[in-house]
Amino acid sequence: MSIDLTKKPFYLNKEQIKWVKDTKNKMTIEEKIGQLFFTMAGDDKKETLELISKIKPGGVMLRPMKAKAVVNAHKKLQEEAKIPLFLAANLEAGANGLAEEGTEVGNEMIVAATNDVENAFRLGEVCIKEAKALGGNMAFAPILDINFNWENPIANIRCFGDKVDLVSKMGQAYTNGVQKHGGSVTLKHFPGDGVDGRDQHVIKTVNSLSYEDWTSTFGKVYRENIDNGATGVMVGHIAFPSYYDKNNIEDEDRLTPGSLSKHLLTGLLRKDLQFNGLVMTDSTLMTGFGAHGRREDLVPMCIANGIDMLLFPKNFAEDYKFMMNGYKKGIITEERLNDALDRILGLKAYQNLHSCNNLVPGELDKVGDADHKAWAKKIADEGITLVKDTQNLLPLNNKKIKRIGIIPLGCDDDIFSLLSNSKSLPFYVRMALKFKKPAPKKYQKFIDKMSKEGFIFEEIDHSDLFAGMKQISQSIEEFRKQYDMFIYFINKPTKSNQTNLRVEYKSFGGFDSPWFVNEVPTMMISIANPYHQYDLDNVETVVNTYASTDEVLDSLVDKLLGRSEFKGQSPVKLEFEPFTGDISKWK
Repeated sequence: MSIDLTKKPFYLNKEQIKWVKDTKNKMTIEEKIGQLFFTMAGDDKKETLELISKIKPGGVMLRPMKAKAVVNAHKKLQEEAKIPLFLAANLEAGANGLAEEGTEVGNEMIVAATNDVENAFRLGEVCIKEAKALGGNMAFAPILDINFNWENPIANIRCFGDKVDLVSKMGQAYTNGVQKHGGSVTLKHFPGDGVDGRDQHVIKTVNSLSYEDWTSTFGKVYRENIDNGATGVMVGHIAFPSYYDKNNIEDEDRLTPGSLSKHLLTGLLRKDLQFNGLVMTDSTLMTGFGAHGRREDLVPMCIANGIDMLLFPKNFAEDYKFMMNGYKKGIITEERLNDALDRILGLKAYQNLHSCNNLVPGELDKVGDADHKAWAKKIADEGITLVKDTQNLLPLNNKKIKRIGIIPLGCDDDIFSLLSNSKSLPFYVRMALKFKKPAPKKYQKFIDKMSKEGFIFEEIDHSDLFAGMKQISQSIEEFRKQYDMFIYFINKPTKSNQTNLRVEYKSFGGFDSPWFVNEVPTMMISIANPYHQYDLDNVETVVNTYASTDEVLDSLVDKLLGRSEFKGQSPVKLEFEPFTGDISKWK
């Protein structure tokens, strides 16, 4: 055996090691190559699951779907699998990353804002308990990115902030919550996102910290989480050139993304940080991976250079051929293949997937558990942050403030309307989406809750040209009589392929920007990105909630009305100079 599976993080016994050896000895080369792939399913349709079963991958990640569909997909996949599958999901904010009915606790940033490490442990527990009830066994989490660059469009609220020690402790606690209940994790996105202002989904990004700064920040976080026993690491398409400079490396491009770098994988991760567990790429469908070269070269290269599993093949038949050709040509050596298989099978043995009689229990009653909802409520109460209130506007009193103008920004990305107009989808799918009732928008939920408290709201739609022209010519006296207060309600969450999270106004003349703050009291509420104060710097009352669950909205109303105090502590610095790689102010 090429690695020692009795050591961290596997700690396998003789019986488990025997299963790994026996299983590997019985596998054909075709089956061994199949285990290197971690594919994806977006539904539980027969043809989808049959295709996956035919290709015999090592793992499958499901996109969120109904709980019954998750159970159906998992059961069929495991029943057809000769070797038990890793069944993963993006369990970053709750079990809703796997099942639509799953408990959404809140993004990692609201958990960090509570400043209570126990809440990160609870997040991990909620995620894996509900996932395991449906057959899931792996979390693509926790995110250990450190959001040094406030303009980074993809880490942001998905990470635990920019306080190094807090990020490390929260990550360890999440991992402990997952692994206590037999799940496995993937620390991500090594060597670390949150420095570049771009998104690796659309371009290869760079962690530009000096080697010394990286070691004291990202390196510290990864070392401590690895020492804590994390089972897996997900490697991003992120370059780390300072490592090459520090070690005088010239045999590989210093801008090689981590997912393809033999030096970052075998040198920094395996040797320096002593990680012995499973290593997988982030999605290889991302531009950060594909733009580095020809796919037929990149697919076997990532395994040859130290990756154990490739996440998300593009066209499986073709990628499988690329991988097999890489093995036949000697790009992937026998030793490297065995090393990857030992870790893949070793982690499956660690989770006892090989000995479970019922891998998919289908305990639907455990999804959306009442105790888990209570934890989500507690985290909402402890995480919402009052950034500033220099005008002493809060708490709100409906006897003094009655008529509120609300300006929703970033709240109109209705996924159903976007998809229904997508010409890349078949006509019948677009038509079905047009008639599907979308979920209520977050700001409308907020309006409904506040209206029950006696406030009267008027939504200001500045995308209406004629309404905008009318307001431009309105007298200030009339304007002040019409409104007692304005609320900017901003919802700009992270999502793939989004190049920035800045506020985008709708008015053709910027008339929905806060020009009126000295005429009418104005407040900004951001239910996602915590950095919108940059674009609304003259607004004197600012609240960040980091998440938009029902529990968060309920708690937000209580705090605005003074029924509950603001307890959250900002887990990020709200300073907005352009980031140049200098982290001295964090030290």
